Amino acid sequence: MSESPYPLRTERLTLRFPRTEDVGALAAYRNDADVTAFQSWELPYPVERARELVARHERVTDLTNGGRHQVMIECGGRVVGDLYVGLHEHGGVAEIGFTVVRSAQGQGIGLEAADAVVGDLVERLGVHRITAELSPENLASARLLERLGMTFESHTLRSAWVRGRWDDSLRYAMSGEEWRSWRDRVRTPPHDVRLVEITDDSFRPWTWMEVHRSQQRFVASVEDSLVDALFHGTRYGVPLLPQLRGIEADGQPTGFVMWSEVEPRPYLWRFLVDRRHQGRGIGRRAMDLWSQAMRDRGHTEAETSWVRARGGPEAFYLAYGFVPTGEYDDGEALARLHLV
Repeated sequence: MSESPYPLRTERLTLRFPRTEDVGALAAYRNDADVTAFQSWELPYPVERARELVARHERVTDLTNGGRHQVMIECGGRVVGDLYVGLHEHGGVAEIGFTVVRSAQGQGIGLEAADAVVGDLVERLGVHRITAELSPENLASARLLERLGMTFESHTLRSAWVRGRWDDSLRYAMSGEEWRSWRDRVRTPPHDVRLVEITDDSFRPWTWMEVHRSQQRFVASVEDSLVDALFHGTRYGVPLLPQLRGIEADGQPTGFVMWSEVEPRPYLWRFLVDRRHQGRGIGRRAMDLWSQAMRDRGHTEAETSWVRARGGPEAFYLAYGFVPTGEYDDGEALARLHLV
């Protein structure tokens, strides 16, 4: 094992092991019901437990095999949370968890801290598998794990004893190779975005597109969309005749769009960008291309619908200009886009 990098520093953060002066902060945020709603420790969390946690790290200077470590997250000289890192006794496998105080949430601090620690686990310590477990209700943590590059593996029923009751548990994981691939993926905006025809000879790569697990309740897979295109049904009493296009960025398949030009206005039926290419501005540019295509065909309005729930696509569509009509179709909010 190489020399310990702790305290480990990132652009904004210092990651270090607990010290005596952390006792007050630990006890404070671990007693915040909003912060710890999905954590496993019992409430209230007494100061004595915080002292015990600090004492267990008194001589800890590095992550070790078989160790159950707490790594404090410090930002601007203030403790804003901590990371749990558990290493298998033989090394090679690690489990992570995290807690971030309310005032520091929504700023990417948890992701920045977790990414730095996982990078150290993989690159320096040779860990080949990272796992995390969480409640199905913990959407914020699921999204953080997905942005870290982890993927959903399993949902076990009533398998975790949490504060006097059994809760379901989700497991996310990734290999060291998957973390490296995720780290090295293209993140910059593409030079060229096109909507390309999907044919019998070219359809296969588009079926490999996938969104994050937390997005799957809002976005059907490409394969499911192909089934719906075959058994298309009707809208306003008129057959939904689907048109399908792949979203290509710099020559690479990155997403999928399906619509029907059913009267009285085109209906944007499916729209997705692959998880590895989200955040590059591809969705907005693909929507521009689709909207322009509808204008060129003489349409003045378009319509779509979405599930209204936390983590859904509503913010994207509203920012683009879709206006909810106040109506619902099969539980989804209807919205219209003026094209002129």
